[in-house]
Amino acid sequence: MLWGSGRRKVSGVDAPSESDGGSSGSADAPPEAAPADPGPIVRRILAHEGPLLRQVRLDAIAESPGDFTTRLADARDRLPEAWDRVAEVHATADDQATWFAEVGGDTAGMISAFRTEDGAVTMTSLWSIPGHRRSGVADVLVATVRDWAYEGGAVEVRQWLVERNAHARAFHESLGFEPTGHERPYEPSPDIREVELRLPLR
Repeated sequence: MLWGSGRRKVSGVDAPSESDGGSSGSADAPPEAAPADPGPIVRRILAHEGPLLRQVRLDAIAESPGDFTTRLADARDRLPEAWDRVAEVHATADDQATWFAEVGGDTAGMISAFRTEDGAVTMTSLWSIPGHRRSGVADVLVATVRDWAYEGGAVEVRQWLVERNAHARAFHESLGFEPTGHERPYEPSPDIREVELRLPLR
């Protein structure tokens, strides 16, 4: 797991180096295989990436308004300085962080997480861009938080989901999350419930 500007590969292998000997243009040489697709790559947010954080969050809330507690209008009204401050903190803090997934150099998703006083880590803001779903983006984002939580001594990872989002719940359960039995009103619409899931780490 690499932090800061480091990156994490999900799948694929590094292509072997060319040999120093022989001619790469030999007619007898077999054709070179196409480079393996490295899959999604995850990196931690950088301190200057407040504008990118803002854009990805606005895109996420606009595309999936029923999955996030932040209203689109509130997110749009947040001052640029507020986004900049979050990026600065999440780039280096030990107790909270944000990561972006990239495919081919383009942003494909994001996730944030923070540590709680009872020894857990709570995930927030998980989102993958349409066109990059069912391709491993969400899986590696969750895996990144899981590793960060475990390496920091957390006992479990938690996630709140809107009760009606059966697809998100099935996805989390496929990764080993299980219900805690805790529920709370969904802030933008209190008649809807959120349910808490947990992934035990120890």
